[in-house]
Amino acid sequence: MTDLYQSIDVPFNYRHTCWFCGEPYFESYGFMPSPNYEHQAHPLMLPCCQECFTSCKSIKVSSLDLLRDKVKEQLHKRYAKHLQIGVNWTKEELEDCEFEGKALEGFRESAWAMFEIAKERVNYQGWPVSIDGIPVAGMTNVFQFEFDGICYTGLNHAVQQLALKHGIPQPYLEKVVELVGRSKMAYALRFCKTSYGYSDAQIAASLDSLKALLAEEAVNESMVDSPAVALTRSREFSISEIHDLILYRTQISAYAIQWALERGIDTLHKLAVQEDAFFEHFAKDSEMVAFTYFNGLQIYLEKRETDPLWAEQEDPNRELFARL
Repeated sequence: MTDLYQSIDVPFNYRHTCWFCGEPYFESYGFMPSPNYEHQAHPLMLPCCQECFTSCKSIKVSSLDLLRDKVKEQLHKRYAKHLQIGVNWTKEELEDCEFEGKALEGFRESAWAMFEIAKERVNYQGWPVSIDGIPVAGMTNVFQFEFDGICYTGLNHAVQQLALKHGIPQPYLEKVVELVGRSKMAYALRFCKTSYGYSDAQIAASLDSLKALLAEEAVNESMVDSPAVALTRSREFSISEIHDLILYRTQISAYAIQWALERGIDTLHKLAVQEDAFFEHFAKDSEMVAFTYFNGLQIYLEKRETDPLWAEQEDPNRELFARL
């Protein structure tokens, strides 16, 4: 570190690697937040490949994780055709197909490798960011969304890219995902692709039929007394004794914390197991509220897991979690 910049720690086995995508190192980019909410004093030097270095120069964001996400989104856009190969083909299908002509034969031989390289770059997570051995606070990837082996920067980004890949109107896919929930993306895509058409009237009719189907399923499920559900609600916590809080500029709802406590959920793994139940509970009034609550709860549980000292001494709800 000098008086002019700070370099992140680079593990020995990553010393010639781009932090964003894993490609060979070209140059370090000096990141300064804009706007600078945390009053960062010096640029943070990040190892980049030539492509990611160029991308960084045109991005103005307030945090390092947002910079990472914007670079990833540009990689998704730039290599959309390469990633499309994995949608249209399997490796075995490409190996078995009988293309004629040099161009098509070349595609058969190189296409899957092109897809795997693009996939590795957009999925690359980098190494934990620290300076002189001290982790950089505020870094999170809880908003990322994974589908079919591809990582997206968030649900909105996934919907945008998947709509493009599958030739589905983006607003239509957005509405279907809002109805069925983020955990049922494959179902949402199948439903959209089997629609009779994409005119306004046809989309409205398809959405009405989906709402009727989901309502019927909800009625059928409510008639079944599930012992598993009863066991998960064996605890009672008053909302008045639960403190909401703000972590990394994200509001953590007391209602989401109450839901987790009453079901004995104190880790990200347990939350993932109950993800469908969470969205079923909170999406009754608004899918957006459910997404907001879920993302906040993920950040909260990740903080408790990765910083046990904070969880034991500073978490305002530590006594409630101790009762689990």
